[in-house]
Amino acid sequence: MISPSLRRRRLLLFLTGGISQQVGMFVQGAVVTLSAIILLETSYSQIGLTQAIGTLLALLLALPLGVLIDRARRRSALVATGLLSAGLLASVVVAAWLQVITVPHFMVVTVALAILQTVGEGAQNAYLPAVVGRDRLVPVNAALVGVASISPLVISLLANNRSDTVVPVILSVAAVAFAASALLFRSIDAPEEPPGPQVRWWREAIEGVRFILMHPVLRAITVYLVVSVLLEPVIEEATQVPHPEEGVRNDLIELLPMMIYAAPVVGALLAALLYRRVGTFRLAWLAVLVTQPFALLLALTDTAWGLVWYLLGTFVPWAGWTATALALLSHRQVITPGRLLGRMGGTLALFIGLAGVAGSFLEPLADFLIGLGSFTEARSLAGLPVLVLGTAGLLAAAVPLLKVRHLTEPSRSPAIPLTSSPHED
Repeated sequence: MISPSLRRRRLLLFLTGGISQQVGMFVQGAVVTLSAIILLETSYSQIGLTQAIGTLLALLLALPLGVLIDRARRRSALVATGLLSAGLLASVVVAAWLQVITVPHFMVVTVALAILQTVGEGAQNAYLPAVVGRDRLVPVNAALVGVASISPLVISLLANNRSDTVVPVILSVAAVAFAASALLFRSIDAPEEPPGPQVRWWREAIEGVRFILMHPVLRAITVYLVVSVLLEPVIEEATQVPHPEEGVRNDLIELLPMMIYAAPVVGALLAALLYRRVGTFRLAWLAVLVTQPFALLLALTDTAWGLVWYLLGTFVPWAGWTATALALLSHRQVITPGRLLGRMGGTLALFIGLAGVAGSFLEPLADFLIGLGSFTEARSLAGLPVLVLGTAGLLAAAVPLLKVRHLTEPSRSPAIPLTSSPHED
């Protein structure tokens, strides 16, 4: 039996290492884009091409990387990704200080970091149950998501201070954070279940996909996540963002983005506080039913108290989605065999990535439907039918979660034949 002091030490090391990893990942996405603009005056077409390549490779490699995570020691994978990420960022910092950085160099770093981020997140989610135990998954996941949600603050700082000296400093902090995460993960001595017999990688990949599609609870979770990502662009297209009147300064409108960015932090905090009282899986579908209807308030953006309706219609659903995603992540970490966690994460990343691509094709359709109602003076009211359809779709996506809720009780676990090793203790 593991002593409480050893369990606490593992928890603190993993939590600190995970937070350091999240800090390092702040350079992804918009931070890297702004860095390229500031350091190299890169064109938006080059930035878009680089990001598209990185996203496409991470998507195509999701399943093979999931197989790799299940074959390797998760601690070793976390250490390797941390050190490689730190080295890539350090190369950019040194090149920037020496003023020898080039566009090809930056593009290679951006694409490599996107792939390493996929490996790091997958290995972290797969390693967590073995380190902290299955009774502390929600608070640890909530802490990691809460820290990751602060990244918009870093992005806004970099956007407001476009200085050649700011970029190397931020990239240096990220590199140090990645190196620290590798050191902290290396210090964890939690035992890992050995991988099973290896066959061809595509057979192992199919095994992970098959397990998700045959497991009723995991299938319901996948449906909800895919539909929510698919409909997100539709709801955004139907949303009218408040703007100040021309020549008039409105401090409240300027503060709105910062207030909305706090939604994931609030959602993570609520998940950590409520999961014991409500139950992890019940919290997931309750958060959907309670918070997503608030998105209908976005139709009142152009009316009186429009700022309040916009804040509630954006903040509450985002906080609720965060709580739902955290609860579903923690629950699937419990019910998935230890050596299938990497492939499960890779499969979900693939499905969600494809849903994101498909969702982008729904934006023109949503814009067309909004245009049909453009005879109204308020664009937000013109988008009401699209907003209703999007919200109804999100609520409908929670129906599979409701149908399998009885299977999530400890005494009613679904009888699914395990094709891999049993759970890690």
